Amino acid sequence: MTLPYNHDERMNALSRNSRPLHGYDGQGGVEFDVWQRTLRAELAETLGFPAIRSVGPCDLDPRRIETEAKDGYDRQKWTVRTEPGFRVPFYLLLPDDRQSPAPVVVAVHGHTDIGKDLAVGDPSTDEHRTQIADERRDVARQAVRRGYAVLAPDMRGFGELRENGRERDRGGACREMQLHAQLFGRSLAGERTWDVLKLLEFVDTRPDLDGERLAITGHSGGAAVTLYAAALEERFSVVAPNTYFCTFEDSIIEHDHCECNYVPGVRRLGEMSDIAGLVAPRPLLIATGNEDPIFPIDGTRRAFEKLRERYRAAGAPDGCELYVGDGGHRFYDDGVWPFVRAYL
Repeated sequence: MTLPYNHDERMNALSRNSRPLHGYDGQGGVEFDVWQRTLRAELAETLGFPAIRSVGPCDLDPRRIETEAKDGYDRQKWTVRTEPGFRVPFYLLLPDDRQSPAPVVVAVHGHTDIGKDLAVGDPSTDEHRTQIADERRDVARQAVRRGYAVLAPDMRGFGELRENGRERDRGGACREMQLHAQLFGRSLAGERTWDVLKLLEFVDTRPDLDGERLAITGHSGGAAVTLYAAALEERFSVVAPNTYFCTFEDSIIEHDHCECNYVPGVRRLGEMSDIAGLVAPRPLLIATGNEDPIFPIDGTRRAFEKLRERYRAAGAPDGCELYVGDGGHRFYDDGVWPFVRAYL
């Protein structure tokens, strides 16, 4: 007799019975610092940073491609080398009326075929225009209009880093890039996070950019990179992931997501609240919608309550905030920017 197999029940049992190797367990004081350092090192390894480093060092070699005057700011296009033989294009937005050195926002786009062009509000289709008007996904343009210098990179698989003919959906860019990355001990999320962190080296070359006042925000897949980058790099002084933070069980396991969300072994380390706990005691805003179908609000609230435990242990009980907007999977600018301004 063949017994029926229920995959959902198997995953639920695995989640219940798997004790994370580095989940927070009430540590305080010096022990909390040790917990953060240990988990941070393990997270970098799980994302595939040792494999990325193994291909060898490289000079950043920044190259400016073009400069375009916009209404109230300049938009410069640059590329930098983040790995030997591989360059990442990004926009640098500089407001006309800015401080010197200017505070910096790293704005990470979510899933979109045009990558950074959506973040700077440069749509190609009616669908893109709707994503800007209704979903508020022109994150970089929002930031520069508030007086911040902005770095808006292409994530691997999108924009200029999207191979011709490859789409985002199943069988497309993210799936193939994730599977191929795993062959070499990497992950696509790790490669994208690596690229973002290399941009800080670019900031350090610019006397007009304030490397001591750095914020990072992103939408959806860009919020995942935002969270990983801020967990690993303590230089980010304000962090605001948008429509991503939840529990792994309620979101990544329960709902069908793009393959780039599945970092091999990450759930074995801890929960998403543990990863976010590496940001403590720095200001962290979790922004989400009360009707987000793929990152359910109940799971986000449960994860946030656990996150507050980490912040209390770090001596910053009010350092993390939860903003819940009315709506679905969109960018909540009305929550993000007041938070960034208050701390940056």
